[in-house]
Amino acid sequence: MFRILTLCLPRRCAALVCALLLLAAGSVTGLAQDSATPIASAPSPGAPGIGDPYFPLLGNGGYDALHYTLDLDLDVEAGSILDATATIDAVATQDLSSFNFDYRGPLIDAITVDGAPATWTRDGGELTVIPAAPIANGDRFQTQVRYHGTPEVDDDDRFERGWWATGHSIFAVGEPAGSDVWYPVNGHPLDKATYTTIITVPEPYEAAANGLLTSVAKTTGTAGNPSTNTYTWENRDPTASYLVMFHAADLDIATEEGTDGVTYIEAFPHDLSQRDKRVFADVPEMVSVFADLLGPYPFATMGNTVFEDTTFNAALETQGMIGYDRSAVREPTVAHEVAHQWLGNSVSPARWQDIWLNEGFARYSEALWAEAAHGDEAAEAAIRRQVGSFATASRADESHGVSIGDPGPDRLFSEAVYAGGALVLDDLRDHIGDEDFFRLLKEWASRFRYGNATTDDFIALAEEVSGQDLDAFFADWLYTPWTPERVADRFPLGGTPMP
Repeated sequence: MFRILTLCLPRRCAALVCALLLLAAGSVTGLAQDSATPIASAPSPGAPGIGDPYFPLLGNGGYDALHYTLDLDLDVEAGSILDATATIDAVATQDLSSFNFDYRGPLIDAITVDGAPATWTRDGGELTVIPAAPIANGDRFQTQVRYHGTPEVDDDDRFERGWWATGHSIFAVGEPAGSDVWYPVNGHPLDKATYTTIITVPEPYEAAANGLLTSVAKTTGTAGNPSTNTYTWENRDPTASYLVMFHAADLDIATEEGTDGVTYIEAFPHDLSQRDKRVFADVPEMVSVFADLLGPYPFATMGNTVFEDTTFNAALETQGMIGYDRSAVREPTVAHEVAHQWLGNSVSPARWQDIWLNEGFARYSEALWAEAAHGDEAAEAAIRRQVGSFATASRADESHGVSIGDPGPDRLFSEAVYAGGALVLDDLRDHIGDEDFFRLLKEWASRFRYGNATTDDFIALAEEVSGQDLDAFFADWLYTPWTPERVADRFPLGGTPMP
């Protein structure tokens, strides 16, 4: 750019100088226009968030994570990481001068990018990595982060705590975040990736994780060190970070190839009761029922593992290896988590506001399983339970009401979302008829398989399949707050909604 100086010159001279300057500018401009070499943009930092309205700093911009290799050496009884290396393969989506990971984990020992030492800073849950040289848009790059220590956890937030150590086991689960307490990650469902998880534990412990168990390596302890087992799990299906897990404990790990091409895995503690084991005996039949309704099972494995009882007190649909607190081992819950593999795991929310697409579908799937396995009366009873839970949730909300389709970040796990979402689908089934409803479910699972979708996507697909204008239907159900009065008016007898 030319900088024009004001000079004290006669007017004629000044005009001549201006003409010469304009001629020079035109010549340079002409050269730039004729040149075939593009002008590169200056590298800039990747955004510290992926753009979720509820969680602005969840996820990161500037790159797409492709594959994580997580290599952890654990002290199970101490609940700590002796040594870990996270290797993240990614591709840049802009010219990067630096980029972020979500990371609340323990002490970092070193970071390299493409083998060269990198510098880094930490601020809260944001880890900023500054590579030795900028990364060009479209280039693939590999980051290795080495770290060790005991993750600090928030005892008051069981959903985002992420790391659970009992003295005899460690398990890692969390939603919408939690993975970031034990490895650096682009922690939003919009950036799915594949995983290799390598876990070393001292005998007599075993380790389960997402995917297929591909190897077990044993070492014999020497000089006072314990013998160890190293388990390698390969997960080649695109996975959102909140669905990544591991469970290190005294486990029996059993694998069986199903006739449907799915590998069924049970990673159960030795003392799991026969009653609890019988609950899981129905899992292959559940997969079959939901495959008929939703299309082929989307992943290579269907695994289940059971944790020690803790204040987690829940189950989480971690992909291909579902984790249950012992208190959560119940037939409806197992059906719920199995259905999530299609609805929530394969088709994931593009933003956390739309969590009803996960939980409403899974809760309604409890009724669909009850209908298939136990008949119409069992399905009706399951729906009545949703009505009761929905009414209770509305009363707990201090009369202000909650919107199923926009509950707010503090109500992601409200029964208004779970039970209310199930009732949306039950009423939609009545509204458009069984044929279109089940065609819609199968098309939803197929069209957005391994991807992300929003409520607007679902509404558009429901209208496409049914041929009806459903804007008013969804505006009423999803975006009009449900106060106790509204719930009582809609369900005056605690049953079927009034027209």
